Amino acid sequence: MEVLSDSTEEYDRNEKMQLYCKVGVSEYWIADWRKKQVEIYMFDWKDDDTSYPYLYKTVTEQNKDDLRLVMFPNFKITFDELFDIE
Repeated sequence: MEVLSDSTEEYDRNEKMQLYCKVGVSEYWIADWRKKQVEIYMFDWKDDDTSYPYLYKTVTEQNKDDLRLVMFPNFKITFDELFDIE
């Protein structure tokens, strides 16, 4: 999971995502505290064995119950915990 900041957003969304994709990370979360949303990216493989990221789901206040790790479904964190909403 990466927490975006103004100074690292471009790097996190581009170079870092591509790096994680190349090394075989299966799931990448980008938490945007400004928008209070989490983008969940998954990585897959093309027929030519090159990997690519795709946006699996965006979780916001409206669908916050959908926040869960795809690859580790038993690990639990709630949207409210993540954004310290209580």
